[in-house]
Amino acid sequence: MRFNEIQLLHLAEKALHDNCKRGYLFKRTSDNNKWQLRWFVLYQNLLFYYENEQSTRPSGAIFLEGCYCERLITPSSGKSTASTQVRP
Repeated sequence: MRFNEIQLLHLAEKALHDNCKRGYLFKRTSDNNKWQLRWFVLYQNLLFYYENEQSTRPSGAIFLEGCYCERLITPSSGKSTASTQVRP
């Protein structure tokens, strides 16, 4: 599926005003594998991310078609913690 920038910005605008799931998540950067806190908005099968909650233009979008979530259990000093990864 192809989107042009105008269509993507329209969907992002709609996502900001719609009753969608939203909140802060950590996103790994592509250049140096550092983790950055970003504001995410889930709209249908698109996951938009922004610099912060007040941003109106998304920094990017992740197309979730064909992806699934997998819960990972990571042992740490006697406590059981869990994390979730989205895999394409």
